[in-house]
Amino acid sequence: MGGVLTLAATVAAAAGAVAAYRFIDSRRKDIADFLSSAARSDADDVKIVDYERDPETGVYRPRD
Repeated sequence: MGGVLTLAATVAAAAGAVAAYRFIDSRRKDIADFLSSAARSDADDVKIVDYERDPETGVYRPRD
């Protein structure tokens, strides 16, 4: 029984690690896309990065 529980715990830990990686990667892409779009704008155009807090998730996102 100990081997079965060890295998189940290993699979659960691997699934959790994959889920955490995907979550972090999606957040990184959002910020990277926003910053690259700001860098592509005209040099004369002043871009102010303004963030607002999403009340449901508590995550700060760039304002539209």
